[in-house]
Amino acid sequence: MPDRKLLEELYRMRDLNGSDDDLERFSDILNELCENASADVITDLCRMLEDDVIEPSAAGDLLETIFYIADRCGIEESMRYLALGVPGLFPHAEGWAVRLHRMLLHADRPGAPYIAAYSRALHAIPARAVRRVVNTLLDIKRTQPELYTVKVDRFMLALMRGEESGDGLAFARN
Repeated sequence: MPDRKLLEELYRMRDLNGSDDDLERFSDILNELCENASADVITDLCRMLEDDVIEPSAAGDLLETIFYIADRCGIEESMRYLALGVPGLFPHAEGWAVRLHRMLLHADRPGAPYIAAYSRALHAIPARAVRRVVNTLLDIKRTQPELYTVKVDRFMLALMRGEESGDGLAFARN
């Protein structure tokens, strides 16, 4: 089944009204996407997140799927698609945006430069959306400084370096 059909089915199922069969099918679709989907589905997966609609365990699995796809398809390309999907999280999925960004900060490690790739990718989205991401990351840092200060600071530095080098004009655009 092509990715589009799977994504459409996943979107229809995202509220999971309590049926174990639905949850199993939802997981099966996510597993298939993990194994076979291209990075461009990341934008579509972001669209499925809504604070009041999606079942929390299903949303957690969906977020993990994004990172499996990124590891398989390449972090640089995947973070470009994530940056395109993130503006759609605000304001109806802010809770999931926070969780997504925490996961991104945790996923960054030697050999998996999520922070650097994501900061570069953000230069392709409108400045207002970049500011929302920055504010989300600063809030994460403020609420749990012992866990996130170093990584958020590294992200901010990478974002500013991109601005200084002219790689993007995210803060200059509107």
